[in-house]
Amino acid sequence: MLLQLETYKPQWKVEFEQLCYVFSEVLHDIPVTIEHVGSTAIPGMIAKPILDIDIIPEKAETLTVITKQLKQVGYLFKNEQGVKDRFVFKQTNLFIPATNTNKKWMTHHLYVCLSNSLALKNHLLFRDALLKDEELAHKYYQLKTELLAEKGMTRETYNKRKTDFILSVLEMQGLTKSELVEIEKVNK
Repeated sequence: MLLQLETYKPQWKVEFEQLCYVFSEVLHDIPVTIEHVGSTAIPGMIAKPILDIDIIPEKAETLTVITKQLKQVGYLFKNEQGVKDRFVFKQTNLFIPATNTNKKWMTHHLYVCLSNSLALKNHLLFRDALLKDEELAHKYYQLKTELLAEKGMTRETYNKRKTDFILSVLEMQGLTKSELVEIEKVNK
């Protein structure tokens, strides 16, 4: 599949906030934190027009109830898919999550990440590094632009080619060699 990136849109944040509200309602009785991660969370960044959302339960044992409640609004549970303690919930169509307003939602990747998971650490450290360091965010923007300009660039190749940059940022943020190796295995 050929890669499609878009310039940052303020609507991405609005859409995240609307989804966050829905998730808070669906999971009203379960203490969770909901985070907007990935490039759509970085103002000014080019990105695939797909939101990345992490739901972080306060207690790991609530995963079963969270899974049941997300299934009730239409998500398909895809388990960990090779990433320990990061559980994938797939939108089956653009009307998911199903609400009484029958709203058509932006495409999004929904994850439930346990609070001590490396996947969550990866998502938050990388996002926060780009939000705090304008020069670093600009370097990432340039890399993405260069990759996009390459003829025939696919989503798979694009993701693999960004990995070294991401790992270098995560190393600067204090991840250990073994954590970096684990992240690299998943991304290459």
